[in-house]
Amino acid sequence: MVQNAIVKKIIREGVAEVSLLRQMECGLHCDGACAGCSAKPPQEILALASNGIGAKPGDFVEVEPAGGHNISTSVAVFLLPCVGLGLGYALGVNLLRLGEVTSLLTAALGLAAGFVPAFLMDRAITARKAPEFSILKQLR
Repeated sequence: MVQNAIVKKIIREGVAEVSLLRQMECGLHCDGACAGCSAKPPQEILALASNGIGAKPGDFVEVEPAGGHNISTSVAVFLLPCVGLGLGYALGVNLLRLGEVTSLLTAALGLAAGFVPAFLMDRAITARKAPEFSILKQLR
């Protein structure tokens, strides 16, 4: 999905920090000067973008999400806790022959265990600080 952004600063060679603009009816062609404009977001959304075109701070650019492991990350984050929940319940009922209430506790433990890989993946992605977007072209 292509979005508009404003380049805030250059982080290093080929990487810039951009402020993402929400898609609005006016397209921000009014430059936010309208007194009653409720379209401007209340806070900035900052992200890193690969800067292959040499955009400078203040440039209005078009960005798209960088290709990557988005689907596999989403599957891991959403599927692993569900699998852990199901396996925990099945373990409690079938293997350990626990009651239903106690099996729900083993299901909760399985759910918590399923969140551990998601948490570790989030930490690894945050530590890597790779650009999340790619700058396509300068608009103005």
